[in-house]
Order: sequence, then C-alpha cells, then structure tokens
Amino acid sequence: LVERDHVDFLVGPVSSVVAVAIRSYVHEQQTPLIVPVAFTRVLTSPQQASPSIFRIAETTDQSNYPMGAWMMKNTKYRRVVVMATDFVAGRHAVEAFIAGFKAAGGEIVKEIYPPLNTPDFAPYLAQAGAEKADAVYAWFAGADAIRFVKQYREYGIGEKMPLTGHAVLVDDTIMPAVGDAALGIVTMGSYTSTLDNPENKAFVAEYDKRYKTWPSRYSDAGWMTLELIAQALDDLKGDLSHRDKVREALKNALPKLKTPRGHLEFDQYRQVITPIYVTRAEKVGGRYVNTVIERIPNVRQEDVWGWWNKK
Repeated sequence: LVERDHVDFLVGPVSSVVAVAIRSYVHEQQTPLIVPVAFTRVLTSPQQASPSIFRIAETTDQSNYPMGAWMMKNTKYRRVVVMATDFVAGRHAVEAFIAGFKAAGGEIVKEIYPPLNTPDFAPYLAQAGAEKADAVYAWFAGADAIRFVKQYREYGIGEKMPLTGHAVLVDDTIMPAVGDAALGIVTMGSYTSTLDNPENKAFVAEYDKRYKTWPSRYSDAGWMTLELIAQALDDLKGDLSHRDKVREALKNALPKLKTPRGHLEFDQYRQVITPIYVTRAEKVGGRYVNTVIERIPNVRQEDVWGWWNKK
C-alpha cells in the first residue's frame, strides 16, 4: 500500500499487537495512520507516539482506569475478581482497571486470563466462583465475549458476583447473540447507540435506515475516520503534497467535527480526548441496548496513565 500504491492515508488496525508492530514502519514512512480500534496504551505514550499516528479510539487506560473509581463511588463492590483474554488488549485493559480500583481503595482478589478463542470457560468460571468477591470485572471481545457472557449466566455466579467490564463485553454488535444473559451488565466505553445528543440521534436514524440495525462503537469509529479525512482534505483543498501539512490538517480537523460522541480533540500525542460513558445493558422496546448511566467528560490519557508512565 505505501511503497507500491503510494496511498495518502492508512486506516487500522483492529489488533493492538499489530498496531505496535507497524508503528515504527509508519513512523519511518510518514504516511498518516488513523487508528479507529486498537487501543493499547503504549501506542500513543510519550515513548512511542509518532507525528504520523492519530488515534480516535480511547486507550486501554481511558475507559478502564476510571471504572475503578466509579465502582468504588457508586457500588458496594470492594473485592473484585478480574478476568480477561490473555492477549495485549485484554491484559492492558484490566491492568488499567486494577490500577484505578486499587488507587480508589479497592482490592483485587484474583486475576484469571483464559487464552484467546476459549470454547469452554467453565474451568475459569469455577476459579472465579470459588473466591469471596463482590463482583467480576472482565474484558472479552467478539466471539469470546458472546461465549463468556452466556456461560457466566449459565454457570450461575452472577447473583453472587455481578459481571462488569469494558464496553466490548456487551457491545451493540453482539447483544442480539448474547440475549438476556447481557441484561444488567454495567460497562464503560467511549460510544453506545443510546447517547442522547442531536448528532448521535441523527447518526443512529440514518444508520438504521441504511443498514436496518443500530450502530456500534465500531460504526462510530468508521464514520469518524472518514469524516476526519474528509475534513482534512477540505481544509487542504485537496493538496496532499506536503506530509507535514497533512498531519497538521488531521490534528486540527477533529475539533471541527460534530461527532456522535460529542466534542473531541487530539492531545499533543495525537490521542483523542473523549467523553467516557458508563452504561447498563437493558432491553427496551424489544431491542437490547446499553443505556447511559453517567457521562465522564474530556478524559485525557495523561489523566489516567500516572500509575505506569513516570516520565
């Protein structure tokens, strides 16, 4: 793409492992990369940030660290079991939650990390169920999330230890497959289709009209990526001949967008400053949705990385 096709922009990846792997190449080539999904905290850290990398997804810290303080303030959960996919994104996500929860006075009683693509979570759920804990905080995505949430409900430990976690656990795209097993699960993330603002209502209506379903965090990320590029192109009047000007245009384009999430900006490391939303999975009018409980405005990565970034 870069050396043969000479593309002007790169978009991706989904995987945090891949994002870290391609970082140096992108930095050397100076081709602007917009990252809509991969959220490992290291990509936009002071040590790894690149002038050519722009991330519109929240970091692992931005939507997991604040959940620790929120749980201590708004629930009776004081002792928590952590479960996550044994993978960069999963590990980084729950490490951030652990740091935030401990900083707020909470206790982590056990950490459990099943491998990616685990078909049967029973042995891991048995470990969790044996603990004297108030709740489980989890990070699983995609097919793993569907299997985990359904088996968590089937195993019957939900009444003893309510399930909480990051938004991917009950993302809008998998809610129909998870069904009633998702109900009541409280998570935290940067987008859900129920956000109550004019831009999101218009986005949901248009998306539903076109695709006969509601958008997810991935739909929001895809839309915003293209809007960001379009705004930069407009500001540059189509002139992409100077990479430094293209990068500056991308950085300045984000605050001009009226996004479904609300007002957004990039920080000095080109990481998005974004609202974070606490939601509860519910069934409304026959549709499974994540209803907003609380909005935490303008969460910066600098606000939540002090537990590991000492520079």
